[in-house]
Amino acid sequence: MLKGKWCLVTGAGRGIGRSIALALAREGGSLALAARSRDQLESVAEECRAAGAGQVEVHTADLSDGKAVDALAEGLVARHGGVAVLVNNAGIAGPGMSPLAGDPDEWEKLLMLNLMAAMRLTRRLAPGMVERNEGTIINISSILGLENDQYSGVYSASKFGLRGWSLSCHETLRRSNVKVVLINPGWTDTPLVWKIPGAVRADMITPEDVAEACLLALKTSSKCVPTEITLRNALNCVSALHDPTELLMERMASQ
Repeated sequence: MLKGKWCLVTGAGRGIGRSIALALAREGGSLALAARSRDQLESVAEECRAAGAGQVEVHTADLSDGKAVDALAEGLVARHGGVAVLVNNAGIAGPGMSPLAGDPDEWEKLLMLNLMAAMRLTRRLAPGMVERNEGTIINISSILGLENDQYSGVYSASKFGLRGWSLSCHETLRRSNVKVVLINPGWTDTPLVWKIPGAVRADMITPEDVAEACLLALKTSSKCVPTEITLRNALNCVSALHDPTELLMERMASQ
C-alpha cells in the first residue's frame, strides 16, 4: 500500500511510535524515524527493514525545539520532496501540572513537544501534499484530549489543542485530497504506564491497536476520512483503589 512513499513517524523509538513504524514498514513504506534516542531508533530501524520497509532513515532530534523540527522537515523536503504520510506521535507527560504549584517553564516544554511540533511539521510538510494532491496526516492524541481531570491540566491542554488543530486541518486540507486523522487512545501498554501501582497490562490497549487505527486512515478511499478515532479501554485496567492519572503524575514527578 505504501511502496515508494516516504512516511515520517515522530516518537518512533518505542511504544506506540515503534508499532506504527512497523505497521507502515509491513505496507512497504520508506520510513523516516525521529526521536531523541539514537540507540532506540537504530533498533526500530532494523525491525522495520526486516518487516519490509523500502528505505529507513533515523533522525535524532529534540522536537521540543522549534528549530530542530523545522530542520527535520526541511531535510525531508530537500531529499525526498517531502512525505506522503506524517504521523505526529511524539509527546510526553510530566510533573508540575497543578495551576497552584506547577512550573510554567516545564509546561512550555511539554506544549512545544506535544502540540507545537505537530503544528510546525504540518506547516512544513502539508504544502507538498497539497501540491501532489495526496497525503495523510495522523495526529496521536489521548483520551485526555476529550475529557480531563484535576491531575493532568497541562497534558490535557496540549491534547485538547492538538484535537482542535487536527479537526481544523481536516477542513483546510480535505479539498486537496489530504486526509487528517486524530487518534485518541485510552490507557495503552507502553513504558510510560508500566510501573503504575495497580496497573493491569494485560487489560490495556496495545500499541498495535493504535497502529491498526492508523492503517484505517490509509485503507479508506479518498472519499472517506475517519477524522477522529477514539480507542477506549474495554476493561478496568487500573485498580479502582487509585486514580490512574494521579499515580502517573506522581511517578513522573519522582523521576
